[in-house]
Amino acid sequence: MLSTKQFTAQQAVELIQDGDKVILGGFIGAVVPEAIEKAIEDKFLAEGHPCNLGLIFAAGQGDAKEKAINRLAHEGLVSSAIGGHWGLIPGLQRLASEGKITGYNLPQGVICHLLRDSAAGKAGTLTHVGLGTFVDPRIEGGKINAKTTED
Repeated sequence: MLSTKQFTAQQAVELIQDGDKVILGGFIGAVVPEAIEKAIEDKFLAEGHPCNLGLIFAAGQGDAKEKAINRLAHEGLVSSAIGGHWGLIPGLQRLASEGKITGYNLPQGVICHLLRDSAAGKAGTLTHVGLGTFVDPRIEGGKINAKTTED
């Protein structure tokens, strides 16, 4: 276990390995870890790493231009995304719509509950939210493109 409780953005990014899953916090432009997202982008553009990251987010943090999750919308940097709101992240939308990443659009609140339950050490989250809609695993399972096949 790490004994350090504070990291610079660059120190935090050094902990991220190729292929890791990265959970991104914040809501639209509020409490977004902008410095960390920028440091991830800067390191990828300079070194090609980290790469093939899986992103998990409840709300699409961004400004509909270049900030927050939009900074991570580089081919090769991200390989998959699971998110609850994609409206303010056109760069990631583009990667998904062009089939360059796998992607899921799941209910924002369900993702928040899952993160909370995971932090509490629970095995998972059971919900009826989304049943009968495109996120129902019996229908489309929230998949947003043909590249996304795993249920």
